[in-house]
Amino acid sequence: MDYLFFIIIVIMFFYHGGKINRLEKLIKDGDKVVKNSQTQATSATINTSTAPAPVSMTDQTIVTPAQPVSTVKPDISSEEMSGRIIGRIGIGAVIIGVAFFLKYAFDNNWVGPSGRVMIGILVGAVLVGIGLWLRKKYLGYSDLLMGGGLAVLYLSVYSAYALYQLIDPMTTFMGMIIVTVIGVVISIIEATQTLSIIAIVGGYLAPALVGVSLVGPTITFTYLTILNGGVLGILVYKKWAPLVLIGLAGTWLHFGSWLMTSYNDTLLVPTLFFILLQFIIFTAASVIRLIMEKRKAEEIDYILLAVTAVSFAAACFSLLDAQYKDFLSLGFALTAVLYGAIALVAYKENPEDRTLNIFLPGLSVAFLTAAIAIEFSGSWVSAWWLIEALVLYIVASKSSSRGYQVMGVVVYILALLKLFQYVFTYTAPVGYVIFFNGPFVMLCLAIAVAYAIAFVYYRYGSVSYDIRIRGISAFVIIANVLTVYALTNQIDAYYSLQAGLPVSTFSLGPNQNATTTVSIAWALYAALLTVIGFAKKYAVIRRIGLILFIITACKVVIDVWNLGQIYRIVSFIAFGVIALAVSFIYVKYRDRLKDIV
Repeated sequence: MDYLFFIIIVIMFFYHGGKINRLEKLIKDGDKVVKNSQTQATSATINTSTAPAPVSMTDQTIVTPAQPVSTVKPDISSEEMSGRIIGRIGIGAVIIGVAFFLKYAFDNNWVGPSGRVMIGILVGAVLVGIGLWLRKKYLGYSDLLMGGGLAVLYLSVYSAYALYQLIDPMTTFMGMIIVTVIGVVISIIEATQTLSIIAIVGGYLAPALVGVSLVGPTITFTYLTILNGGVLGILVYKKWAPLVLIGLAGTWLHFGSWLMTSYNDTLLVPTLFFILLQFIIFTAASVIRLIMEKRKAEEIDYILLAVTAVSFAAACFSLLDAQYKDFLSLGFALTAVLYGAIALVAYKENPEDRTLNIFLPGLSVAFLTAAIAIEFSGSWVSAWWLIEALVLYIVASKSSSRGYQVMGVVVYILALLKLFQYVFTYTAPVGYVIFFNGPFVMLCLAIAVAYAIAFVYYRYGSVSYDIRIRGISAFVIIANVLTVYALTNQIDAYYSLQAGLPVSTFSLGPNQNATTTVSIAWALYAALLTVIGFAKKYAVIRRIGLILFIITACKVVIDVWNLGQIYRIVSFIAFGVIALAVSFIYVKYRDRLKDIV
């Protein structure tokens, strides 16, 4: 308390030093604007006085002289500014003198602890009162005074508890709540965001200053919930978004420190209830700004959305992952549905904001993908992710949402990565059966989903024609590459079993029979693709078939150096016959193929 007055004085001088410079610049700029407007008005008057002959009344045209450009002349002259500077120097000198006097009185015990606290409260109240009195004429100056007054009140209450032990923790807590309420009410009435920020910051500091353990978690978290509700109300009424970020940071800092130091399993239900309430409050803040007010999302909105989602997910995961995974996955799934609904509404209300319309579906998909990973394991994770990707594409086609389409691609890629992790680590059981085993079934599902997504592109289109064509081509190519891999994998597995060898995840054959069979299978599949591509005029399929023919030819040439004479003859003849047959069939029966295929 002894040096509090010196701190306030330093803040005042720094603050007003910059403000004086800005006001002087404003005066100079204002004088230039006024001179320019007077020059324009003079020229407009001259032009009007030298105008041609008057217009007859029958024309019903009224000619009015040009009006000078209206400007707001600064109401602060350089003389007034000089007077204010001198006045502030005088006020500062008086305050310094008073501060020295109070410090001398404290050092000599003229004023006891109770008196010091009362003086602090009185000084804070006087500063707030003077700020309100000067509000109409000196906006920035009044903000400084009222903000300093609130700070003095906070510190006075805290010093009564921490320095002098005059009051108990609960009384201290209530005193800080009263100061916060006063600051918030004044800031709303007087429309000052600066004062509101000071009051809210003080409100969130109160539990930390007093001590959560002394006040109790129930009272602390109830207080934080009420304070966050007040922040939400201020956002609705005054549109002051920075307060929401302050509230979010203050809430999770308090909760995070308490969770790491004082949480136990008996508090699980009330803790989850508190987390849910805060998630609803801050999600509502985002919905109000972005949907109800139809604002274009700014950096502060993305920070608010991301921090709210990540902190909520992290808190729930830390509490439920050990023993309640089913509840955790259900909660994540419900959260995904909530974000999905918000994303659809945001797209309908604000379709021009492309970044937001990808970000919101991304949050929905992230929670749903995490819920699947928590609930399932092994190949089931990739299976559900594949189904999720298809559903996202269907939703994107129905809602014309580019965001869900992008998320569909992301989830499908994740599903493929998880699928190949499963395939590469798969150990064939004793009763392994060709074409009726886990890896082949999962590959078939991935192929079917790829074709289904390509059909969604074909049937419902996309946001543009180019994206539609690229989407169809990409997923058709993925489907065919997976088909070739699946067939090769099963041929390899068959010959491995015949030779008594372990089933491998990928090989071009453990022996000459397998190598020859793979080459023939590739050639036949390439022939089928080429025929379909020519008959249906599907350029992508036709090109895949031709590329696979070329790859097969290269493979045959490479293989013959390691094969015996009989296998070389069979490989070359079989491949050549298939290629000639495809060419002959297309030339002779291309008209019938269009009807058959």
